[in-house]
Amino acid sequence: MALSQNHSDIGRIFLTGARGRLASCVKPYLHQAGHEIISFSRAATRDHLKLEDIFQPDILEQGNTLLHFAWSTLPATSERDIGSEWENDLPLLIKLLRRIVESPARESLHFIFFSSGGAVYGSGSDQPACELDPCRPVGWYAQAKVAAEEIIQIFGERHGLIYTILRVANPYGFPVSPERAQGIVPHAFRCAYTGQALNLWGDGTALKDFLHYHDFNRGLKAVIDQRLTGTYNLASGYSTTIKDIICHIEKITQRSICIQPGPTRPWDVQTSRLDNRKLRLATHWTPQISLIEGLKLTAQEIDRRDFH
Repeated sequence: MALSQNHSDIGRIFLTGARGRLASCVKPYLHQAGHEIISFSRAATRDHLKLEDIFQPDILEQGNTLLHFAWSTLPATSERDIGSEWENDLPLLIKLLRRIVESPARESLHFIFFSSGGAVYGSGSDQPACELDPCRPVGWYAQAKVAAEEIIQIFGERHGLIYTILRVANPYGFPVSPERAQGIVPHAFRCAYTGQALNLWGDGTALKDFLHYHDFNRGLKAVIDQRLTGTYNLASGYSTTIKDIICHIEKITQRSICIQPGPTRPWDVQTSRLDNRKLRLATHWTPQISLIEGLKLTAQEIDRRDFH
């Protein structure tokens, strides 16, 4: 597979896990910003190359940045298929990192991994978690993300890998399949428009950080442009309860949402506060979209016909 040779001028970015919802939002944003995006997915499509193509000779030597979104589980599915990340995601990560550090591109390719700010720290305290705080993962998904971070750090220390680990808050603002067991915001909008019951894990008092994907994109672009390295929380820096999210969506849609409370999942973090100061100071990025504004933007972008 041959690529053009002008990547140094515009910034060629490789992107794995291209069919994921967040990666799908990143690709057009970075393309519009002037980057050339070469995307990879486990199954090749008209828009994405097959993931295995990234290991072909001379491919990585032709890029500036690699965004590694590829991950096979969600927190809920990870609990049903215990250890699957150690069979799929971590071996893929190691294979990819070995390919990078064995390549002449080792000193020029910037590797960016997307971890989970809402999971790796575990249930927090009254103080927002910062990057120096210990990780206390409580579920298999979080355990696997921490393991991935440790692998990346070892490759950085021993083999000179240039990397960034982004511990991302709960991104929202894009539609999610009803079958996907993740993302309270799109599910709440769906239930508001359809009248279906919204199934909750617990009573809605869980406290989480929500980051609109426009702010996520801007933060990621700052990291790419400055070739920032290290570990950073990519978060709004403000946490709210699930109850409050539902209340805001009811006001925006002018519809009531029927709540179906269920048992709290032991692996679902109930108190998550994230400190974003390290990234703000390093890049001068700051979130620009408040929660209310972000939910209103979400309502504008969601097509109600999708729920019927």
